[in-house]
Amino acid sequence: MSTPEVLIVGGGIVGAAAARALAVEGVSVEIVDSGAEPGIATQASAGMLAPLVEIRESEPLMGLAIRGRDRYRELAPVLREESNVDIGLWLDGILRLAFGEENEAQLRSAVAWQRQQGLNTEWLSAGELRQRCPGISPDARGAKLAPEDGALEPLATLEALLVSAARRGARLVRGETVLAIESSEGRVSGVRTRTGRRPAGAVVVAAGSWSGRLGGLPRPLSVEPVRGQMLAYDWPENEPPAILYGAGGYVLKRGPEALVGATMEFAGFDASTTPLGEADLAVQAARVYPALAKAPIRRKWAGLRPCTPDGRPIVGPDPDLPNLWYATGHGRNGVLLAAVTGDIISRQVREIPSPDLELDLAPLDPGRFWR
Repeated sequence: MSTPEVLIVGGGIVGAAAARALAVEGVSVEIVDSGAEPGIATQASAGMLAPLVEIRESEPLMGLAIRGRDRYRELAPVLREESNVDIGLWLDGILRLAFGEENEAQLRSAVAWQRQQGLNTEWLSAGELRQRCPGISPDARGAKLAPEDGALEPLATLEALLVSAARRGARLVRGETVLAIESSEGRVSGVRTRTGRRPAGAVVVAAGSWSGRLGGLPRPLSVEPVRGQMLAYDWPENEPPAILYGAGGYVLKRGPEALVGATMEFAGFDASTTPLGEADLAVQAARVYPALAKAPIRRKWAGLRPCTPDGRPIVGPDPDLPNLWYATGHGRNGVLLAAVTGDIISRQVREIPSPDLELDLAPLDPGRFWR
């Protein structure tokens, strides 16, 4: 078996996107994934593409998040052709509901600021909101509309990326747990797994919440799991499809279900659901759609988001080991930023400038926690 030019630790959506982006450029890639850990973020994600709803106005990642969302418009038809998988891309808008005068003032201000920056947002009055979503809570005073935001199906997107990467020569190794990064003479030489050593020309750490648990890293990696619990109900009868934020969470339609999420809990690597989490989500769901107040819960689950102290991903080269790269710590935005992260890693590994991205990548710099 030949030694890959790049070995990617982790086969979630970020690792898969990086593998495909590298394989497209003819780089030999191997993805090593344990495939058995409960709570993996991609499997539990709602697949939100919501930069204009979730990202704060002052956040320097706004441009990156918008690019991440728009990248899927380009990728969806390509992935459909290459993998025969529909990623379920839905970009018909997201609403952020206003509850109370103070919240309404905040959202109106956000709309005004984003429009001044040339971003596509608008304010919907209470009447306009109910024309769009007739079953919405009577307490909603209006809504901020981000008409280009949306969502996709995370597992379908993961499958499409992996199939596309494999057809371009990438190799996926499942059920293999990477224990440590191995180095020799100041360079990464491969990884050590439970079954032995796997050599590689370079290594990309994309192991999500488990990234910081890898041995052999030059220094501690500031990535910790944050649990997110979710519920699913039947979508309210005769209600048009929608994605809505409000009351501390979100509700979106996927297939016949209303997905409700998500909690933010520091619970270590415990990916179980809890009665308290379920109760909190049920209150949020009923606040958005009163019809869900008495609806039975169809299913419930939880995932572990890989989060960093400043809420920004760690993407780029290690400051000391020239062939060690990071693509981790994406927190709530793993799906949103996966494709653009793959593009960044591909270009950086191949030492190709990225003028077309026109993005400031300094906020992602892995060295920012270690200086």
